[in-house]
Amino acid sequence: MKHSTEHAVRYDFLDWLRVIAIAVLLFYHTGMLFVGWDFHIQNAEVIAALQRPMEVSHRLRMPLLFVIAGAGLWFAARRRTNGAVMAERTRRLLVPLVLGMFIIVPPQIYVERLWRGQWDGDYLSFLVERVLQLQPYPAGDFSWHHLWFILYLYLYVPLLLPLLVVLKRVRSLQPGSWLYVLALPLGVNEALLKPWFPVTHALIGDWYCFVHYLLLTAYGLLLASMPGSWDWLARYRTRSLMISTIVTGTLFALLDLGVVQRETAIESVLANWFTWCWLLTALGYGRRYLSKDTPALRWARDASYPIYILHQTVMLLVAYWVIAQSYDPWTKYGIILTATIVFSVALYELGRRIAVTRLILGMRPIRTEPRCERTIARDVS
Repeated sequence: MKHSTEHAVRYDFLDWLRVIAIAVLLFYHTGMLFVGWDFHIQNAEVIAALQRPMEVSHRLRMPLLFVIAGAGLWFAARRRTNGAVMAERTRRLLVPLVLGMFIIVPPQIYVERLWRGQWDGDYLSFLVERVLQLQPYPAGDFSWHHLWFILYLYLYVPLLLPLLVVLKRVRSLQPGSWLYVLALPLGVNEALLKPWFPVTHALIGDWYCFVHYLLLTAYGLLLASMPGSWDWLARYRTRSLMISTIVTGTLFALLDLGVVQRETAIESVLANWFTWCWLLTALGYGRRYLSKDTPALRWARDASYPIYILHQTVMLLVAYWVIAQSYDPWTKYGIILTATIVFSVALYELGRRIAVTRLILGMRPIRTEPRCERTIARDVS
């Protein structure tokens, strides 16, 4: 592991973890077609073996992305004014969000309406007659769908700027065992707000989800602001792993035995201990073993955000045809996942060479594209 000053150190491990989280997201969203949960389109036959892994990844993938985004906000703001940070985030987050709602997301809604028998015309007519009416989904056909992550992350920036200013001035915080206690606010938030404000990703009324990810983004900001925090997590990674394993075993045992019921306050607290302890474990092991730059990382670092923007539209377009076939569910899953990866990568490779598509995909203009940047500080997600 490389030791250097705070400003010179390269946090490649955060890039690796972000890439891994987005890769897991591809598996997760493909799985949503096969587990019988509420989703835009679904295969008639479920794959029961996917349900437990899906539950686990649901508690880890997006929380990890928001923690890393919070760290990225600290690194970006460390050498910029607040106004410059907002301008950069507007270009990298808000612009792709707005353009995506007119270009990337409508094909998803079109496929869903066809699958549910709610539309039988061509796409252009659907776009003009339904999408451009700007009536919010699900009653209408205008939505941000999976781009909710970008919207929430953008709104968190002005909310967290005051905390960022305080952390710049107060550098006396030191990492320690108190970090594990940060799971408690997550659990309390879920226990109090989720029963009244279930997850919708619609922003309005989505208080539990909004506060949940705001806290995680703030935690990433806090970790990045403390000198030595990543090395502390690496030093005590085995302890974090042991705690995570104990929490996981306890949670699953209590749920399977019926001692703890789902959607209760106790489950909320335990589930968030599970999430936060595993995040600290991932950060610790990542710092220890993934602090290295490679050609693969340099490609994936630039590709992961555009692929995130593209993947769900590609997946649903492929799935609309595949789930209508007579293949067994696992074969369908494999075809959809593989095609989603291949077509998303192909679209990224094409799009990164064109100025307007770089804007849609949240990439920097070609003339300012960094060639050797290795820090998470330059990334937005």
